[in-house]
Amino acid sequence: MPRMAVLWKVVVIAVVMIQFVKSVFGDDFIELSQYHRMPPLAKFDDYDLCMEDVPEGQIATYCVARVVIKPDNGSDLWHLIEDFSKDWKRHHNHALLDRGICLAQCKQLIQSLPNATRQALKVDKFEIDFPYIVDVTVFKNTLNDQKRYGDLIEACVNYELNATYQLRGYTEIEICDRNDEQFETDSLDLSFLIVTAVLVLFMILSSWYDKAINYKQDVVHYKSVLPNKKQSFLVSFSILRNWYRLTSRSDDPLSRDLRFLQAIRFLTMYLVISGHSAFVFYILPTQNASKKEMLYHKLGTMIFTGGVQITQTFLAISGFLLTVLVLNHAEKRKSSPGILFLLKATVYRYVRLTPVYAYVILLHATWLVRMQDGPRWKLGVETERAFCRRNWWTNLLYVNNYVHADQPCVQQGWYLGCDYQLFMLGSLLMILIIKFRKFTNFIVSIAIILAYLIPALFIYIQEMEGVFLVTPHAQRFVLWFDQFYQKSYIPLHMNLGNYLAGMLTGLIYIHLKKNNINPVQKRWFRILWFLIVPLAIGSLLIHYIFYVNDFEKPSLWIAIYFPVMKYTWGFFSGLFLIGFVNGVAPTMRRIFHHRVFEPLGRLTYSAYLIHVTVMRLFVLSNRSAIHFNHIGSTVVTLASLAFSYMLALCLCLALELPVSALQKLAFGGIKEEPEKQGDTDPVNNGTIKGGTDPVRHAQSSDTGAV
Repeated sequence: MPRMAVLWKVVVIAVVMIQFVKSVFGDDFIELSQYHRMPPLAKFDDYDLCMEDVPEGQIATYCVARVVIKPDNGSDLWHLIEDFSKDWKRHHNHALLDRGICLAQCKQLIQSLPNATRQALKVDKFEIDFPYIVDVTVFKNTLNDQKRYGDLIEACVNYELNATYQLRGYTEIEICDRNDEQFETDSLDLSFLIVTAVLVLFMILSSWYDKAINYKQDVVHYKSVLPNKKQSFLVSFSILRNWYRLTSRSDDPLSRDLRFLQAIRFLTMYLVISGHSAFVFYILPTQNASKKEMLYHKLGTMIFTGGVQITQTFLAISGFLLTVLVLNHAEKRKSSPGILFLLKATVYRYVRLTPVYAYVILLHATWLVRMQDGPRWKLGVETERAFCRRNWWTNLLYVNNYVHADQPCVQQGWYLGCDYQLFMLGSLLMILIIKFRKFTNFIVSIAIILAYLIPALFIYIQEMEGVFLVTPHAQRFVLWFDQFYQKSYIPLHMNLGNYLAGMLTGLIYIHLKKNNINPVQKRWFRILWFLIVPLAIGSLLIHYIFYVNDFEKPSLWIAIYFPVMKYTWGFFSGLFLIGFVNGVAPTMRRIFHHRVFEPLGRLTYSAYLIHVTVMRLFVLSNRSAIHFNHIGSTVVTLASLAFSYMLALCLCLALELPVSALQKLAFGGIKEEPEKQGDTDPVNNGTIKGGTDPVRHAQSSDTGAV
């Protein structure tokens, strides 16, 4: 019997290990010979040959169309497509194809066919129960192009489908390019040029004036506060002065304590760009689409699909900084902030964030579409142009995570809306905590309960999954149609917990500092701190069960699970911050305190705003399907990171830092004490001094991710 028990345990362990290996290495994917029986998801004619190799005086046209395969119960291949596509959480919908058609080649083909054959290739629209095309009204000529070329394009597509796969499909043109197309310049386009020219002129004149009043010809001049408001105003756009503001360091105790956050911001930004570069490969047509889908059959891939949690790091840091700076302010002033403080903080934050944001929106609404071309370029950029012209106001009012979320302008701006809303709620909560200190535990308890119950209730009512699923089909449409994205990822009420976790971390940090307590001296804390990374990875790997299984909903256990799993990230972030501040990893702390991270951290807000623009310029101009591989994704990441920070430097020197300087004059006036070199906010670009008003400096982390 004992031997049988041991043998039984060995068998059980072996079965578990086999299942684990299968999940890691994607063993349950279909045979590739079967996979390649299906029509390729994307197939594009040569774009440059089509648009350039035309006789003089003729117009070349290239159209991108969506094709929905018509169900055919008599076809074994159709049943394969249908069965494979049912696993919608891990597979593309192979009944939906992308085709790029050169009209000249298409005409040549169709003219060689008999009339009866042409008529047989036509497929009337049938009931389609999934999103298959974007709103084509955003494109100037698509509705006319559909009428002019629709039947022709459909005939060409169905000729190839029928000849090769014995299938046919309903075809709808999404967008067409012509070689004679001219961009009309309107007043909004001109306004971008004027704004850019004015900024450049201000930088030149301000730098010249700053140099002219530097009587000692000493660099100390650029690091010092000038004696009056007029001079301070006139040098606000000075390039050299703002460069020193960008690269300086503060000796303030609070700044020294939190200096490592600059490194955290930069490294998190790298992870955001890395995630978006992988995302790009799911948007673009690829030669080896099977590899992308095979990844969803591997447990390790959950680190990437679950990596959207990285955004929660920014929210946790935001809440942490808000709490620390507001409490510091209240202690220095010996008074409790009130509603006036909330209004002033909200307005100041709006002025601080919006000019750079508005400039990027203006770029997307005007000249970005003219910077590249290609079969997918307009699809990825002209949509943004139209959405920004329609919905710019939702961004500038920071409600874009609720209003017109399916037509996003600067899509990554959802985070700014969410963070701005959380900033106002967090400020109100801090006012209550400071005003009613005796009831702090009660107030915090109510906040925790609400932060947990609200998303749990929404998950139950909306019958959502236990985690945010990043499905291949949703990525194909840049998440525009994805209900998970709109309902469980970007809304304020689904992101309450990790911001609150950051605020609680701030309260704990202040308590430990006041009472001179160092938790690192506790062995259990050190062990727990070093377990953060494996625990965080483990929390992401658990997502796999939701990709493999389709649980019945509404489900009480899923509603309970969602906020628990999502808010563990706030717990990990808080634990990391407390340990790092108290010196749990001295070598890592020294690295994170390196001077190089000061400017990189401060550039993160502008880099976050511009990095998607850079990635569009890199990849959406591709002429044909690209080859998906990890090295290619890494190259896109590093190139995007470098160019994003280069453009961020321009934005920061031209707009972000000058606005910060002007804002300081408008809200705070000239301080009696001289500005020391490096009196710079460790998270943004204001200053932190002993009695500084946090209305100007409780800016939190102004970046996030999709």
